[in-house]
Amino acid sequence: MEKKMEEIVYIERPVLNKPYLIMGFEGWPNAGEISSFALRHLIDNLGASKFASVPTENFYQMSSFRPMAVIKEGRLVELKSSGNHFYYVKGLPSNDLILFSGVEPHLRWNVFADLILDLAERFHVMELFTIGGTYDYVPHTYPPMVSCLFNHEELGERVIRSGLGLTEYSGPISIHTFILEAAKKRDLRAISLWGHVPQYLQTRNVKVVCSVLKRLTDLVGIKTDLSELEKAGDYFDQQINQLVEEDPKLQEVICKLEEVYKGSERLRQPLRKEGGPKEDKVVYIQAFVKKSEEDEEK
Repeated sequence: MEKKMEEIVYIERPVLNKPYLIMGFEGWPNAGEISSFALRHLIDNLGASKFASVPTENFYQMSSFRPMAVIKEGRLVELKSSGNHFYYVKGLPSNDLILFSGVEPHLRWNVFADLILDLAERFHVMELFTIGGTYDYVPHTYPPMVSCLFNHEELGERVIRSGLGLTEYSGPISIHTFILEAAKKRDLRAISLWGHVPQYLQTRNVKVVCSVLKRLTDLVGIKTDLSELEKAGDYFDQQINQLVEEDPKLQEVICKLEEVYKGSERLRQPLRKEGGPKEDKVVYIQAFVKKSEEDEEK
């Protein structure tokens, strides 16, 4: 019998009250950093405490999962590596929370999903939520689009009442969909929320992150301060509009996109794509990327 080498490493085993599990991943399903940044906001804003991690060694190709180095004046200052970590939040008016921030695995999805769901069963998780980001043919001049899929029929009316669009999709999947199917086999209800990012904006999209978190907090019944994200979203729009005014090519792209979008069914029925953008359709806004990075450093 093959020895099972993978296991979750605990630094604490909290006692939790019927928690919800909310998950986000870096990698393919993280367009606009929707997934990773949304989880980081929840972890920081809710004061979450780390209690467990999933070892990375057996789930990633290291050539695509390289550690990041900080080198100053020839001296190695810091070596950082992404990881898969669980956090918990207690004392909320509703259920407690488990937050998972990780990286979509390259290998052995079935083993990875089993580890996640074993933990969910151990802590008697009530429902599971994943957050993803996808590039889409949507203009930034309309309210951000958030769509969802779910793994249990009884969740349908609930997500419709929340105003979420229902996903229509056929093609390669992300770890989100794989986990939803694995959760269904264990009779664990799960919902996957997706923020639709205009594919001509190749940078962190705070405006879409904020919209996704509003939908999530409504579904879960928690309160978190989104005021800073809303301000950042307004600033984001200001910067984009300024760049659009200076770029006739981009104006033409967005104008055509608005015409198609306004006259289509997309306003009512999003069509999520799990893949990244097609290169020939993308207009990169490098000036905005550079300015956003400079602002973050201040």
